[in-house]
Amino acid sequence: MFKISRNLNEMKYNGESIKLAIIGCGKMGTSLISQLANIDAMEVKLVVDKTPQKAIKALVKSGVNEDKIIYTDDYNEGYEILEKGYVCVSTNYRLSYKLLQINAVIDCTGNPPFGAVIARKTIQYHKHMISFNVECEATVGPVLADMARKAGVVYTGILGDEPGAIIDLCEYAFGMGLEVLVAAKGKNNRLDNYQTPENLMEEAKEKDLNPKMLTSFVDGTNTMIELNSVCNALGFLPDTFGCHGIKTSPETAVEDFKLKKDGGILNNYKVVEFSQGMAPGVFIIVTSDKEDVRDLMKFLGFGDGPNYLMYRPYHLTSLEAPITIYKAVVENEATIVPIQGQVADTVTVAKRDIKKGETLDGIGSEKVFGKLTSHVRSIDEDLLPIGMITPKTKAICDIKKDSLIDMSMVEIDEKATITRLRRRQNSMKL
Repeated sequence: MFKISRNLNEMKYNGESIKLAIIGCGKMGTSLISQLANIDAMEVKLVVDKTPQKAIKALVKSGVNEDKIIYTDDYNEGYEILEKGYVCVSTNYRLSYKLLQINAVIDCTGNPPFGAVIARKTIQYHKHMISFNVECEATVGPVLADMARKAGVVYTGILGDEPGAIIDLCEYAFGMGLEVLVAAKGKNNRLDNYQTPENLMEEAKEKDLNPKMLTSFVDGTNTMIELNSVCNALGFLPDTFGCHGIKTSPETAVEDFKLKKDGGILNNYKVVEFSQGMAPGVFIIVTSDKEDVRDLMKFLGFGDGPNYLMYRPYHLTSLEAPITIYKAVVENEATIVPIQGQVADTVTVAKRDIKKGETLDGIGSEKVFGKLTSHVRSIDEDLLPIGMITPKTKAICDIKKDSLIDMSMVEIDEKATITRLRRRQNSMKL
């Protein structure tokens, strides 16, 4: 019991600590910095952001004295700052993996092309990579996980995001010998595939979110990407293109997510799903083929069976991330990793007519959104994973609204790290 807090307390007593670099000071990065201030033997030693004042403000709000914070983009200066017990702020992300004192790098950017650069270099420098960047993980996670295994480090998503929370529930069910039929998340926002950052500007300001991030939530891309990550971890697929996405509730989910022949909506089991009626939690539908187990589940109030709901009515994002950090650095264990390979892909759909020569802009833009499908289909039809879009991705022909965008319609940046990783991943059949 209490293994994490006990071991961290012992590390602190022995003068040891986990020294962390955090990249990105948005809502997630800022809240993580504050949360880590409450935890023994976890130290934020470097914060990287394109706006250094945001990083300084986040550290001060977490309780760090401002005279203990020093800005530099120079490696030698950064090394000395950490050696003297100060905290470093920088715009130079390379310090995160180059500084010898750092044990793990945490990507809080949500930018897949940049996340690919961070992850690849962090792993090459033999440091643990903890990623809030599910957009990157859903696109090139298998090859990054393969690199991490070979380097003897951990590449992992976090417990507090929905994919990690879903896997935590699945692990709980597997540990009891139950079979998981459906792995699902609640959708926290309304669903409108055609929403744009301009339309959501005021709402984004109220929620202290980047407008493109909020757009990715509302247009459904973020939901698709998160479920993509679950597919790659479990080997599940969406039951239909983009999932059913029906409204349900804890009282009706078991009936709703039955096979069609039994009165539900599903064509198959072993699928991922989402529902607006279950937000902000995650849930799984489980079963057992043992009569005594079903009798006990009924006795315990789980219903008549044979299927049962296991529901976690919350996910706590960065607040749960320290658990992932501990497991990665101390126990060499990932929270969620794409062990099944690239099972699914979040492919690109045009939100509006796109003219030849226009850039696509990517996740959270006013031009495209993502939908989940199988990796087999993505490869067979040469579809464009939305996470592969970089600032240099442009249309090489006119693209009609609602078109599924394939590689023949676009010019992508072949020099981008995320492109090269994806090419390697495909060639390795990961």
